[in-house]
Amino acid sequence: MNAPVFEPLDQIDYEAGDKVAIEAEHGLLGMLLLDERMFDVVADLVQPSRFSVDFDGSIYAAISAMAHSGKPVNAITVFEHMQGKVDLMYLNAMTQGALASQRMARRYAEIIVERSKARQLASVVLDAREVAADDSLSVTERIEQVSAKLASLVEDTPSEDWVSADTGMDEFMAEMDKRASGARDQYLPTGFADLDEQLDGGMREGELIIIGARPSMGKTALALGIGEYAVKLGKTVAMFSLEMKRQSLFERRVSSESGVPLGKIKRPDRMTSEEWSDMCTTAEALKKRPFYVNDRSSLNINTLRTKVRALKRRHGLRLLIVDYLGLMDGSNPKDNRTTQLGEVTRNLKRLANELGITVLLLCQLNREVEKRVDQMPVMSDLRDCGEIEQDADIVLFPHRPIHLKPSLGEPWRYYACLRVAKQRAGATGDLNLRYYGPCVRFENWHGDKPSATSVHNGTPDFE
Repeated sequence: MNAPVFEPLDQIDYEAGDKVAIEAEHGLLGMLLLDERMFDVVADLVQPSRFSVDFDGSIYAAISAMAHSGKPVNAITVFEHMQGKVDLMYLNAMTQGALASQRMARRYAEIIVERSKARQLASVVLDAREVAADDSLSVTERIEQVSAKLASLVEDTPSEDWVSADTGMDEFMAEMDKRASGARDQYLPTGFADLDEQLDGGMREGELIIIGARPSMGKTALALGIGEYAVKLGKTVAMFSLEMKRQSLFERRVSSESGVPLGKIKRPDRMTSEEWSDMCTTAEALKKRPFYVNDRSSLNINTLRTKVRALKRRHGLRLLIVDYLGLMDGSNPKDNRTTQLGEVTRNLKRLANELGITVLLLCQLNREVEKRVDQMPVMSDLRDCGEIEQDADIVLFPHRPIHLKPSLGEPWRYYACLRVAKQRAGATGDLNLRYYGPCVRFENWHGDKPSATSVHNGTPDFE
């Protein structure tokens, strides 16, 4: 048997449509003109831009406008609505032999969408040839441009169908049975007992969590602590570190886990033999944990999405850490910073939902916080960070009073406050944590918060 011969992509006239698409489009239009109720069956799938012939798309647009405004739809009313821009005989011809069937209307709609995506894919392939030949761009930039266009085709999917109360309650009870049996797959603990309690167990899939603070308050240390706890549970973690090189991150991870001060890891000649042994043992243990780091210094949202999707396919992924928002770019460098940052937060939220992961996004707060007496962050300090307030599910503000006011003395040396400033599905409030500076790590705090009258030779009660 001879192999089928296909026309080269650049020789196919997609603008003129193809026979299958045109037959499906005319069949659907005929059904809609015959029975306007068919519009509700296909409205979630088909838009005018999906039609291979623009003229037929304009007829569908007219039907859509009339249906949404509650006007009757048939060949005569559509002809009148379009004010003579379409031949009445053309409309009547499409109704000839048409049979109003919900099942058939839905299938025609699916064919129209499939053919439309095939034309878009062919267009992307043609564009990719031009991009591939553009020597003014690096190979990486060319790949990113093509990947972004392909990703837009995948993301352009219809919304989910309505779920009945019957189905919804069955799903709810099945989920409750899982929770009652002790299953924890629905959330990922942070490792900080008070924070997990505040979050009703931990971080959920699809959540965008913000860690915001001024410099040196511990944003990265807190994120690394949460990430390290996740990999101990066998969950895959990925981190984009735009500010810190990976060597510095590895140093922090080893210091935090081993208890060897970071200063000694930077200057190993100061280590004792026991500290050297602890460092080596910890390094071997960390090698086995699924923690991936990317320290690319410049990163836009399209590149990030491409790399994260690839990592998810190859190794799985549960937690993504991005350090930090201010160093990221949107897809269009000509946009102003607020627009770009808004695009980043919006797309990170979508990515969390799409991949079923939690995204931890670190954010540097504006300087307004430093003008207040207590300098404790509030939500308005995120004002310069795009649309972060509305995109975030949870907002966390780590704050170390001793860093701003060393005169507080010894009782406050290790104390840190973690403010849950926003939680879409839960309560807000302030929690107590311990920050151990020599190893750059946060820990659980035990006991009461130091008071303003704490004596300088006192010691807070912690492990």
